[in-house]
Amino acid sequence: MTMIGVQAEKRGFCFHIAFAIAAVLFIAIPIQAIAGEKIVTEKTLLDRIMIEDMMIKYYVDISSGSGHNLAQYFTEDAVFDVNGMIAKGREAIAKMYGGLGEENAHVGNRLHMLLNNPIISVDGDTATVWAIWSGVLNESINKPPVMVDQGREYSELVKRNGRWYFKMRYITSDSNLPPVWKDTYKPRKFR
Repeated sequence: MTMIGVQAEKRGFCFHIAFAIAAVLFIAIPIQAIAGEKIVTEKTLLDRIMIEDMMIKYYVDISSGSGHNLAQYFTEDAVFDVNGMIAKGREAIAKMYGGLGEENAHVGNRLHMLLNNPIISVDGDTATVWAIWSGVLNESINKPPVMVDQGREYSELVKRNGRWYFKMRYITSDSNLPPVWKDTYKPRKFR
């Protein structure tokens, strides 16, 4: 083999090694970093689970008729905006839930609220959540369930003493708007 052939082989080998190293480094870069999203760690994953559990409990309480207790999920100075009806602070939020009336509240064991497609982003002791909610009515054991309403929500949360609370919460209906929000409703885009 000539000296030129040996040098070409070495260059080809070095090229393949460099390509392999570049490929490994590219694969090692987290996809979230490329997309601009926060990198998930063990701590943020645990916080995400805690937030999702809290939100599911919140919707279980709505379905069970425990609306009067829902203010416990908010900070003292929270802002709660449901279809343009705004309450500021726990006391005002409790009053809002108490004043919705039976015809507008999701009460009883026949209507269940489902939380779907949550996008939860945790950054230290703050977090944001975007999700879709759906109300499913079970009229009878002999009938199929019926979806009665659906909407979206965006929330900002804070962690205090190891527990997550809503700091700002925006809920908007996308179908079957209850009459109580007829005058305050405005279409919104959260995502």
